[in-house]
Amino acid sequence: MTLALRYAAHTDIGLGPKKRNEDSGYAGPYLLAIADGMGGAVGGDVASAITITTVRELDSPGHTDAEQVLGAEQVLGGAAVEANARIAARIETDPHLEGMGTTLTAILFDGANAHVAHIGDSRAYLLRDGRLRMLTKDHTFVQTLVDEGRITPEEAEYHPHRSLIIRVLEGRQDARPDFHHFELEPGDRILVCSDGLDNAGVKDPLIAEILSRTPTPDDAAATLIEAALDHGSPDNVTCVVADIVDAGPDGPPLLGVGAGTLVGSAALVDPEVTSGRSSITQSHPTTSHDIVDSPADPASVTQGATGSDGLPPEPDMEEELRYAPRPPRRFKWLFRVVGLVVILGLLGVGARWAYDWTQRQYYVGAYPGDNGDASQPRRVAIFRGIAQQIPGIRVSQLYELEPLTLAKLPSYHRERVASTITANDLSEARTIVAMLSDVARRCAPAPTPTPKPTATTPPGRPTTATPGTTRPPTIPATRSPLPPQRQLVPSTRAAATPPAIPLECGGTEPDAPNPTGTK
Repeated sequence: MTLALRYAAHTDIGLGPKKRNEDSGYAGPYLLAIADGMGGAVGGDVASAITITTVRELDSPGHTDAEQVLGAEQVLGGAAVEANARIAARIETDPHLEGMGTTLTAILFDGANAHVAHIGDSRAYLLRDGRLRMLTKDHTFVQTLVDEGRITPEEAEYHPHRSLIIRVLEGRQDARPDFHHFELEPGDRILVCSDGLDNAGVKDPLIAEILSRTPTPDDAAATLIEAALDHGSPDNVTCVVADIVDAGPDGPPLLGVGAGTLVGSAALVDPEVTSGRSSITQSHPTTSHDIVDSPADPASVTQGATGSDGLPPEPDMEEELRYAPRPPRRFKWLFRVVGLVVILGLLGVGARWAYDWTQRQYYVGAYPGDNGDASQPRRVAIFRGIAQQIPGIRVSQLYELEPLTLAKLPSYHRERVASTITANDLSEARTIVAMLSDVARRCAPAPTPTPKPTATTPPGRPTTATPGTTRPPTIPATRSPLPPQRQLVPSTRAAATPPAIPLECGGTEPDAPNPTGTK
């Protein structure tokens, strides 16, 4: 079974203070789309016209494939990205349009399925068997509150910020629509509309009733517009309605199958657009463009930008409240450059501070011989900096080379020096060196005494002492007392306790005293 669309599109400027229609709509054999422009007095109509004339290029059988859902979504996503880029380009060439943007709700038909792309607060509905189902979710502030459970859907209807929109096409890089698809059946009726319908008070029950009782898409779209006006619609209202029908080879000619239909600011060739009311419906089974010959050039869409006195019209307060404020982009490159310079400056200051800090640190370590000659015995030295290796940065250097060699130290002290001993300042580093020198001196091996020659007496001859001489008494040899242990002068810096350098000559660090005084 082959399916086809029978479609119609209607729009109205509404009863509010707006002097131009900022909505744009399109209905064609393969595409239904609505774009609701935003920006108050700065070009919402331009943004919506750019978007619809861009997306309209998809109204071709070459862009559809019932077996490739992802392909259809990529096509719709690419069209949205292209429309967003064209909006950005227009803002660059015409800076007073800064702040304009538009919603987009588009449905691409592939003969069996409908593929939906949606961003903003325009809506799409499906009426099937008398039951109405909304196909899209509003990208608004109050909808996020409803999703989070902070307010109910009923409370959202009266929330003071119910019209605050958070996602639109506005020429920025973060604008990506939602995508989904569903299978169509004969007898389905699809409605795509701007938010002016809901804002006027035409709610879902009334929408379902109108879509159910009107015989044709043209009647349905026109009746919905009339209902919005009867409710005193303050905003532009646009409705695109399509019926899903069986287009068998022997079926009757279908209404609304052929050339596409443009309405709103994208259809400036229609004189009724500028006079306030536009009602354009494709209702002839022909491919000729006997109603809308071609889309208007979006670069020239400036209708309604000035009033009859040549001055810009006063912005609509509801329109200003509808969209979240966004920062201007006119000097965005300058802000980025300044931000980058500030970040680099902070990094430079931080790096300089860190380097200066390292140059106030000292440690005791081993230096490879005289003037760095590795063949010479390693010597104790004082270094300025930190004992770390940072590629490309020298964070330590030799400060004082001591005459003490590592070979003169016990093994434990040798290992301590080889692994570096951190000092709080230069004075403490010199104290550590003095303590190491003291350990080396005390632990040096004692020299071996040279034996003295002794007199011998011939056998049988008595030993006689020389008159007037006496042999001194033998006095046991005693070791000279050790010099007193050097006392360290505590550093005046807080918590500046020098590393423990044991003065014993053993190979390991001595045990700490037992706090109880017992073994």
